[in-house]
Amino acid sequence: MKKKFSGRRMLWLLGGAVVLAVLAAPHYIWTVERAKAGAAEAALVNVVIAENLYFLNHKTYTDDWQRLEPYISEIAKEQGVFAPAPEPGEERFFAFAEPDLQDGGEGFSFGIEVAEDATAGKIYAVRAGKFFSYTLSDSFPSPQFACEADSLAGRWLCDKFTAYIEPFLMRKKADAASAPDPAPSGEAENQ
Repeated sequence: MKKKFSGRRMLWLLGGAVVLAVLAAPHYIWTVERAKAGAAEAALVNVVIAENLYFLNHKTYTDDWQRLEPYISEIAKEQGVFAPAPEPGEERFFAFAEPDLQDGGEGFSFGIEVAEDATAGKIYAVRAGKFFSYTLSDSFPSPQFACEADSLAGRWLCDKFTAYIEPFLMRKKADAASAPDPAPSGEAENQ
């Protein structure tokens, strides 16, 4: 005798699917936003490199995107799409694909701040998303990554993203950089 698929079983099946979807949603959202923030951070790093290359040739930093354009590598340009370079001191929009760039959708507004003496500066990327709003920044000549947000969701993302990206940046932490290197074990024993 064949058993029929009852309405009660269908409700249990639908309920289970809903529970799984609710449990998976935060991970999905995190994965998508982490990828976007990672692409923006890679673009930040490439602009910092471009600033340092510009400094080597001109002994000054610049906030003029047109002057930086020759120093931004082709690899960096493949990570996303930058809008045409604006006037010096203005922000430049970065998107993940050409259609996003055209409609001003998913992406980041990039800006450069240079110190008055033009010997240091900061590059930042502002994400004004529907759910997440945050700012990624990196400084030059000494790189120092930061992620800041005002909203609860943005702070959650910044905390997770900073912990996620720190090993990839391969930079010494501020307190580790100021501490002297310990003597090698052979030298310590001889003293």
